[in-house]
Amino acid sequence: ARYVLALCAILAVANAASELKLQSVERKINLNSQFARITESIKVKNTGDQAANSFILCHARQAGAVAYHKITQATSTKTELKFAPVAAPGAPDSATCWEVQLQEPLAAGSVTTVDSFAVYADVQVAYPAEIAQGEQQLMVYTDNVYVYSPYPVSTQTTEVVLPNSNIKSYTETEKPVSKSDNKIKYGKYDLAKPWTATELRLHFENTKTFKKVLSVVREIEVSHWGNIYVEEQYELKNDGARHKGQFSRLRYAHSYNGKGNSFRELKARLPASAHSLYYVDIIGNISTSDVRKTSAETVLEFEPRYPLMGGWKVDFKIGYSVPLTGFLFTKRSDGRRRLTMELATPLEDVYVQDLEVRVVLPEGATNIATVLPYEVTQSFDTKFTYLDITGRPVVVLRKSHVVPEHAAKFSVDYAFPATAVWREPLLLITAFLALFLAAIGYNRVELTISKDDRWQAAQAAEKIAAVMQGVNSVLDEQDEVLDGITKLVWSIHSAEDADAAQKEKAALENAFTELETKGKALAAQVSSVQPRTGDKVRDLQERARALQQRYAKLVAERCDAVRKGTPASELSKKTAAAVAGAQEARKELGAAVEAVFAPY
Repeated sequence: ARYVLALCAILAVANAASELKLQSVERKINLNSQFARITESIKVKNTGDQAANSFILCHARQAGAVAYHKITQATSTKTELKFAPVAAPGAPDSATCWEVQLQEPLAAGSVTTVDSFAVYADVQVAYPAEIAQGEQQLMVYTDNVYVYSPYPVSTQTTEVVLPNSNIKSYTETEKPVSKSDNKIKYGKYDLAKPWTATELRLHFENTKTFKKVLSVVREIEVSHWGNIYVEEQYELKNDGARHKGQFSRLRYAHSYNGKGNSFRELKARLPASAHSLYYVDIIGNISTSDVRKTSAETVLEFEPRYPLMGGWKVDFKIGYSVPLTGFLFTKRSDGRRRLTMELATPLEDVYVQDLEVRVVLPEGATNIATVLPYEVTQSFDTKFTYLDITGRPVVVLRKSHVVPEHAAKFSVDYAFPATAVWREPLLLITAFLALFLAAIGYNRVELTISKDDRWQAAQAAEKIAAVMQGVNSVLDEQDEVLDGITKLVWSIHSAEDADAAQKEKAALENAFTELETKGKALAAQVSSVQPRTGDKVRDLQERARALQQRYAKLVAERCDAVRKGTPASELSKKTAAAVAGAQEARKELGAAVEAVFAPY
């Protein structure tokens, strides 16, 4: 039954082919890069008696080389058409065919215009395959002079655009053919039969760089605490003609021709809000980079450690962060979250052989769904990081043969409870609280079997050291009060100053007395454990009190002298002598304090 169905399908395709013809085909092959971009404008006419729902489009290339293909019908809305591979009867082995579903059935006798745009990778072959530093990079491209088609073609033209006018050779057997600068035009050709084939071979110079990313893994990690972290791991190769012979860095640096098909600079176009950028390779951070910010984008320009000659490879990693604003949204309809990011690589002018995008969602995200701009392979994984219990869900997207035309955004929708964002902070707080309680319990548990004399002595020493530190702090604060009284002495110059000074002196004396009371209580604790040390502490406190009274007397004498009208010079001289004597006594007290408290 399967063979019968297959035979019916082939017969249906053959029947459809016999009832259509291509009224005109205008084809343009652009080789002005490492890709082949083929644009076709096709007028399809239904010459049969019944409406046609589809037609067959063929290219002279194997399916594996097609990186991007878009087919539209020239209607008022420029509708994109669906298409699928098909085995067309009579097609040569080098042809790849698709069955294209028209937007509406094409009525008998009607004509419609279909536009096809395809991007091919790995179709320009270096010839010679190896070149020395500074030599020209020559490429060979092969195709068909005529458009491969199961239908007769009334008229057709092909225009090939090359990187420059240095064309070594091209197919000239099928007339008419003309060359103008960097363009070659074939046709127009009239009344071509189905599957008419003549090899189109071009040998030309291509100075463009062949930047091929063998693999890239883009990891996008979402944090609901304010940032989205992006890290991209690249394996990059110069896929042009392989370098042979020695490499001269001196010649490379000082000669334009010495660069040949190599490249040094790479450029990545990142979101305008990108920040915290970094660029590293397997050795470490590389400082040869530049960042330019505009309102629309952030441009990162960087250089590998060495220029990439033909066939050379380099591994590196770039990373950056973006805020949640503009990338993570909450849907009003159901409260689900939507993350929207770029799917392809931000590197300019590269061909990506294998792309993997890993979207790491917060732990607790459920009901995950994706909105993709084109077909990719999708799977799911789990990633464990710090403070994770069940792991973070990861959406894994993979695609091969990615070209600049694949630049598009994708979205990941997921449900995330509002309380889930507090899971990790609460877990961290709980862990610290448990550790704190364990430390308290450990300090309170008595693990010794008996308390010997040495242990008791150590405990007493710890206790007296803590009390002595308190006494020392009190003496330091009293010393600060003496500083205040000293400044007060020198601030008295008039009767008004004297009145104000009396009030401030009273406040300072009260502060000193409060500290003295506190110090006496601590001295009593010292005496209960070490009486001799307690006596020394009390002696220091008495000396401090005497010094305070001496400074207070200076204030009173200064006030009396000012009120009596003592000349300023005499007053200053007398005050300076008195203050100097008090300061000397203060130094002696300080030395005594250091001697007593040195062991503690």
